[in-house]
Amino acid sequence: MVRRSRLRTEYNRRRLLWVLLIVLMVLGGAAGIGFVYRQQLFTLSEVWQETFSADEQPVENVRGTIYDRNFKELAQTLERVSLYARPRELENLQEAAKQLSGALGIPETEILQRLGRDSHLVWLRRDIGQGEEEEIHKLDLSGIYLHREFARKYPGQATGAHLIGYAENDLGLAGIEHYYNRLLSHDHVRQEDIPNIDLKGEEQTSGYSHDLVLTVDMKIQAILDKYVAGLGENLGQVQIGSLLLETVEGEVIAGANFPSYNPNTIWQYENEVLENILLTPLVIPEEIRRFFRDASLLQGGWEQGTQVYPWSLVSGKTNFARQLRLWERLQLSTELNVDLSSGKKQSSSIPEFIDWGPALDLGTVPKTAAPLKVLLGMTHLLNGGKKIQPHFLDRVLERPGQKEHFFDAFQGQLRGRNVLPSLVSRELRSLLRAQGIPGILGSVALSGETVSRISAPSGSQYVRDRMSLVVIPAEKPELILLLVSRQKEPGPLLVDDSDPAYLSKSIDTILPSMVALQQVSQNLAGLVEAAERKDENFQSAGAITGETDKSLAGMLDEQNRLMPDLTGLSLRKGLRILQGAELELHIEGSGRIVNQSPKKGQVLKKGEQCLLTLKKDPTPKEIVQVHPLEKESEEK
Repeated sequence: MVRRSRLRTEYNRRRLLWVLLIVLMVLGGAAGIGFVYRQQLFTLSEVWQETFSADEQPVENVRGTIYDRNFKELAQTLERVSLYARPRELENLQEAAKQLSGALGIPETEILQRLGRDSHLVWLRRDIGQGEEEEIHKLDLSGIYLHREFARKYPGQATGAHLIGYAENDLGLAGIEHYYNRLLSHDHVRQEDIPNIDLKGEEQTSGYSHDLVLTVDMKIQAILDKYVAGLGENLGQVQIGSLLLETVEGEVIAGANFPSYNPNTIWQYENEVLENILLTPLVIPEEIRRFFRDASLLQGGWEQGTQVYPWSLVSGKTNFARQLRLWERLQLSTELNVDLSSGKKQSSSIPEFIDWGPALDLGTVPKTAAPLKVLLGMTHLLNGGKKIQPHFLDRVLERPGQKEHFFDAFQGQLRGRNVLPSLVSRELRSLLRAQGIPGILGSVALSGETVSRISAPSGSQYVRDRMSLVVIPAEKPELILLLVSRQKEPGPLLVDDSDPAYLSKSIDTILPSMVALQQVSQNLAGLVEAAERKDENFQSAGAITGETDKSLAGMLDEQNRLMPDLTGLSLRKGLRILQGAELELHIEGSGRIVNQSPKKGQVLKKGEQCLLTLKKDPTPKEIVQVHPLEKESEEK
């Protein structure tokens, strides 16, 4: 027994020694690795500073460019060049300061003061211009270096900022920039990462980084921006969001927010400004919830084989299970699938919205939803019942060969699927015309507002939410415009005498211009190459198309069948604008259009004679001014 006890003690002692030895080896290894890492980090830092000289620059993984559908740049990656010095390498501080002062426009005394610091590296100027960089090259001073890096630039500044989003350090943080992080920052992207992009049978893209072409039109965006800004100025402290959606393919044409922000200076804004109200849950107004309830009754009647018409809707036994299935198909109560990100994680504590007023029996219609879900649900109800995928991305460009991969929502689960029968959708459009407010171009607006209390852990707050859905035209929708706003109230409102349709009250002032631009873009989409579309400028009104009178283009044609101003344009562009006008054209001369008949603004008639006079190499007295549309393109 004693012998065994001694053996066990010896065995335990040896095992303890081995454990201590292993721990010491791990600690020693970690210390060694840390020392090597610090040395390597210091060396790499020195190498980094050395390699970023005037003749070298970083080139890998540049974030791709984002364009609108007319190839106007919305987000681009530009090179940022900064100037720094290593004072110990300067041969003559006084002479170097003198030469740098002339090149940079900085007082010589200030440069001397910086160079006199006891530091290995001194920054002289951040983000120098191209002219300053060339001057530094000419000086060829030892100890003076250029540091190069890439930065994200947004030429449109606040225009469409909530859609495009922003990026920092090559990482998208909100909007489209955030949603397409992987696509914009990597060289190869697999089909499973972008299921709605047609790679034509290939498993992945082959290009080095990618550019995005969006469905957004910045000309229409500018019109909507101005309208929303006007609403915001009149309403005071308010958040406003808007979105224009095409109902057939699900293309998002424009989206404006108030207040907006400049993504080039994102650090200046509070989180509340950066939030996108279109993705924020709101209480759905009673008028719109009632329309969804009636849609479920019509759908239920059709499924049961009962002919139920909008004017004969009666209350009866409600099939709640059928209603719930409809909300899921409309994506009103499910996760929203759209290529736009708020850039924030969903809060774990969702605010509870409490209506101010009597409770209404609207079946299982969701009480709250993100406005974008309401827009999508309404679109499915009115577009013939076809299921669409709302999207901002039109195509992906691979940089090496500018290979194009187009968005195709029907590659997967959407092909052949309907939310509800076209017959029910037709009856719903009749119901909409009966309940909504009629407007220009056959449009109808369905509007409402709610005053509710948000109960959250941080405290309760009263808000007034307004929502308007403008269907264009109501008989056969081609576009739907969503307008939504949120106003903070100091307390409960017992009497609310405001106009629920305030957001869409003046919408007729901008609809013709936006619709005209949309129609012209559709007509030119198959005629203009990508390179040409960069400088193409469309008319904002009076566009001439060849569509039938029952369509939106036909109604626009009847309202604005006027002869456009073609003077100063090339013959090719003039004929393109007159395409589908059914005029008897006569052309005299060559060069640019210097005269036209009928004159600008005259009403056009089918079969009317149109004479275009062209002139080449005019004398100084006959020089024709460049057309404003082309002048703007040339300046850009």
